[in-house]
Amino acid sequence: MTQHFYSSIANFYQHIFPFNPAQIEFLRHVLPYNGAKVLDVGCAIGDLSFALTHFGFPTWGFDFDAQMIEIAKNAKQEDSMFPVFEQLDMRLTGDRYPESYFNTVICFGNTLVHLLSDDDIMQFTQAAYKVLAPEGKLTIQILNYQYILDQQIKTLPLIDNEHLRFERNYEFAGNSGLIDFKTRLTIKSTGQEIENSVKLYAIGRAKLQELLERSGFGAFEFFGNFNRDQLTENSLPLIVTCRKAK
Repeated sequence: MTQHFYSSIANFYQHIFPFNPAQIEFLRHVLPYNGAKVLDVGCAIGDLSFALTHFGFPTWGFDFDAQMIEIAKNAKQEDSMFPVFEQLDMRLTGDRYPESYFNTVICFGNTLVHLLSDDDIMQFTQAAYKVLAPEGKLTIQILNYQYILDQQIKTLPLIDNEHLRFERNYEFAGNSGLIDFKTRLTIKSTGQEIENSVKLYAIGRAKLQELLERSGFGAFEFFGNFNRDQLTENSLPLIVTCRKAK
């Protein structure tokens, strides 16, 4: 995992990836009841954590990037208990939080694929299983890398708005299963350009489900977007929801 990549764009994150209300609508089908405890893994600047708290769900959020967490903490009202924010490596989830504590664990924003091996991913999924209450749900959103690899997609959709231009490209590293994710962020008000590169694990649906099953999860549902449309071969997002056994 890398920290510089996201620290360098943290101050512009809200304009690159503005809060998506569809995530809340999606989670209404996942969260078991009002007041359910949520762990937001890879929370970035905390937009989703704030929204969940607003709708009555006590939320703990963490991110690997310290600058993202600093922004999230600065946005929190001083007299508010939630969300609780901290900097943490997702592989250490099981060491940081109590066993069977959360009703739901979410991991959005293509966060999971910053773990670059099956062992690292399982370290996280086993930890998520540990901190979930019986019948608690884990929901992960990544990109549909089987589609990306099959079609050799080298450019993700351009993000271009009044504040910035964000270009995203993939370079494939042979058969290693890793992708070089290269970006260029242009700040329109100043002309500043920020270029970055980070490796991602292009994990497909079958392998992800296998690792989740090995971690103890079942009752899988796959979606192609936050509108709960069915996952297809050509879906760019991939969302999976699964449940811890009783």
